This record gives sequence, C-alpha cells and structure tokens, in this order.
Amino acid sequence: MSQHREIFNQLLLAFGYSAKQVSAWTGIHESRLSRFRTSKLDLEAGEFFGLLAQMPKEFQNTFWQKIHNEEPDWRTRVLSASHSEVEEILKVLAERWASSGDTGRLAS
Repeated sequence: MSQHREIFNQLLLAFGYSAKQVSAWTGIHESRLSRFRTSKLDLEAGEFFGLLAQMPKEFQNTFWQKIHNEEPDWRTRVLSASHSEVEEILKVLAERWASSGDTGRLAS
C-alpha cells in the first residue's frame, strides 16, 4: 500500500469520517473512494490533492505531518484520537484537576 493511501486510511479511521461524508465534501463517488482505499484504484496526483484539499483542516495538517514524519502537536493528536483514547485523556485530566487542590488552575 502506498504511503499516501495508508496515511489517508489511518486518518479516516482516527477522525471517524465515513466514506459518505468524504464523498459529500469532495464530490468523489463513494465507490471510487472505496476502490482507492482498498488499492484497486490509484487516484491521479491532481485528483488526490483535490480530495485532500476538501478535507477538514485538522485532517490536512495531520496528513502532511505524517507524510513528513513530523510529530503532530498535542491539539492535533487529541483531535485525531479514537473515542476510547479521548475517554482516557478526559479521565486523566479529571484526576489531575481533582488532585490539584486548586480548582482555579491545574497543578504543574
């Protein structure tokens, strides 16, 4: 699987976007998108960049960070976290908040 396709697929799962949503945003038919995602079809460069340009900005930023092997900032990592990861993050933050003893700010 080529790197751009693999990263695109990973991010669709991480962000929880459906083929139907992506199709509506980009105008690429769901079946064409499915064939691209399963390596049965490769999109031309212009078509792929057009697809990417129609995706939400956080998705685009994360895609390019992964392509360039850059570590995403914490906001991007949280926004691309799965539901179970978000649940875990919120629990940790709640525990930290509760243990700080000062409800005005978090302990350092």
